Amino acid sequence: MSNQPDLRLDPYPWYAHMLEASPVVFSPEFGAYLVFRADDVRKVFSDHQTFSSAVFDGLSMELPFENQLTGMDPPRHTQLRALATHAFTPKAVLELEPRIQEIVNRLLDAMLDREEVDFVRDFAIPFPVTVIAEMLGVPEEDQDRFKLWSDMIIEISERLLTGLTESLPEHVAGYNEMLDYFRKLVHERRQDPKGDLISRLAVAEVEGRQLTDTEASNFCALLMVAGNETTTNLLTNTIRTFAEYPDQWERLVKEPGLIPQAVEEVMRFRTSVQLMFRVVRQDAEIGGVKMKAGERVVLFMGAANRDPAKIDNPNVFDITRPAGSHLTFGHGIHFCLGAPLARLEVSTALKTILGRVSEFRIPEGAVLEPLSSFNLLGLKSLPLRLERLK
Repeated sequence: MSNQPDLRLDPYPWYAHMLEASPVVFSPEFGAYLVFRADDVRKVFSDHQTFSSAVFDGLSMELPFENQLTGMDPPRHTQLRALATHAFTPKAVLELEPRIQEIVNRLLDAMLDREEVDFVRDFAIPFPVTVIAEMLGVPEEDQDRFKLWSDMIIEISERLLTGLTESLPEHVAGYNEMLDYFRKLVHERRQDPKGDLISRLAVAEVEGRQLTDTEASNFCALLMVAGNETTTNLLTNTIRTFAEYPDQWERLVKEPGLIPQAVEEVMRFRTSVQLMFRVVRQDAEIGGVKMKAGERVVLFMGAANRDPAKIDNPNVFDITRPAGSHLTFGHGIHFCLGAPLARLEVSTALKTILGRVSEFRIPEGAVLEPLSSFNLLGLKSLPLRLERLK
């Protein structure tokens, strides 16, 4: 799957086939059991004692991925997650709305002055990068490094999980450079705390001790990646989908009150993070397939979000669809911490575009190139022509 560009651009025909023919199947390519149906995916997410998130444990590379929150189980996961939860509650996120609106306005101003833009480069990347960098407390002059580091972490994790480790040594240096950068900021905040997330991590205690520099720096890296990669692709998928379904955009123009439902429908219809890994801790069975301790499982949220057993007409994009319990942000103890922030960012972008853009379209003949990732659904670029609302 990972080497097929057509599948990376549109995996959904394959998902439809697998949902019907092989909802749980072993894949030599992934070295894991692939799970597609919504009920099965939810079951695995819900049972963290049987299906562990510690997918990087035991891997040979000299990378401190075992300290990543997403690769932890309770009780350590619970303790560390609590350190950042306060910053991502719906109430706390709502306080960011004025600043988020400022960033959206600034980026859209620049785009509307040009005949053609690249939505990914000009909006979908800089918008969430700026938001999460400011939340962390990263100096503005260093924010450009965020996207490079985020892409590097995604590539490292995918290579580790699929055993493609030949070129990883060069990534180790980059990863350690990033950790050194965050260690420096953590050290500075220990001496002089401010009102940002890095300061909170620098001075926080878990079980009577402060986080080590590496633990705090890895947490910063996780927030950096989670705070921009997913939202960049969600924004891109949103505009791509509305450009391809102009009747739904026209409906939204007439009924802007549908924005919250529209955001949920895009997340279901084109899921930004397509899959997650788990490790079987004790013999188990999913969908009638037996698995042994030590084997791995890949949960396809992208397929689960189009499971016809759970969703009527799952391959139809319909912004009037009642918001359901999609699995875009995961489920259970690892439900995405940043979900309220992502929803606010995309809703604010949609609301502002509705108020300032009369029409947008993908230029005729434009070729949409998918991301190289097998995990993230998005585009390397999205050429657009915008018409300013008179």
